[in-house]
Amino acid sequence: MTVAHMRSRKNIPVAALRAFEAAARHGQLTAAAEELAVTHGAISRHVSHLEAFIGTQLFEGARNRPKLTAEGRVFGFALTAAFDQIEDALRIIAKGDDSILDVACLSTFAMRWLIPRLHDFSAKYPRYDVRLATDDRPPRTKIDVQILVLSPDDPIPDNCSVLFQEQLGLLVAPSVAKEDPSCLRASAAKLPRLETRTRPRVWHEWSRLTSHDGQDKVPVSRTFDHYHLTIEAALNGLGAAIAPWHLVAGDVASGRLIAPYGFLHSGYRYVVKVEQPGRRKTEHFVKWLKDAIAAFPEPR
Repeated sequence: MTVAHMRSRKNIPVAALRAFEAAARHGQLTAAAEELAVTHGAISRHVSHLEAFIGTQLFEGARNRPKLTAEGRVFGFALTAAFDQIEDALRIIAKGDDSILDVACLSTFAMRWLIPRLHDFSAKYPRYDVRLATDDRPPRTKIDVQILVLSPDDPIPDNCSVLFQEQLGLLVAPSVAKEDPSCLRASAAKLPRLETRTRPRVWHEWSRLTSHDGQDKVPVSRTFDHYHLTIEAALNGLGAAIAPWHLVAGDVASGRLIAPYGFLHSGYRYVVKVEQPGRRKTEHFVKWLKDAIAAFPEPR
């Protein structure tokens, strides 16, 4: 490499290139500023500096709604491809990056379904270290795989595939249910209702599924922050809960919980979203996840 070449590379305005690439990719300076955590004015100055550096206009039109020129579009595509190559190279050489699998899901799903099965995934794919984000909010860090719950009216987002259809059941502990099976439904209906803050209308959903008006005056025992707390309350005989089959299947099979009405399809769907399709580690996890769900027993 010649000395002149080295000097020219030293003069490349890297910050301006990053700013313009983000602006070209988003099509607006404001979105680029948000992505790079700088001001709109900073992006504008970077773009102006880059235009002066290369001697070509990259944006045109009104200052508040600029549009890419033909040269700007070509240069933007080239920069995006170049930055993508740099990111790929960093992933390859970054220590342990390809072995870390970041998965986001609801905390109760993680606690009562996913975590008890992760040993099987680790046995099949020992090179991966699964890190769970389970705060029931949009993850703050970059996520490889996200398990989402969609209501009956929600469309399926891009890069998502359906895992299973949710089934709901009314659940009580044997200690608070009458021994006579013929009286089980009647006694369960009179128990205090255990509710969940993250799904406040689940009792209304259950009334709709069972064609019951749900207007009986039943005292609410307590509202819990998460489903796993509500289920624990039901297990300890504090009242009746409405919960999905996949969260309580083990408790029902062992007799720790009783579902006098059985389980009914709620219309909710669990889906898996892959943030970057085509990556081997996400393909391995999604395949394992779907196989584990396919092997999961259906309610009787």
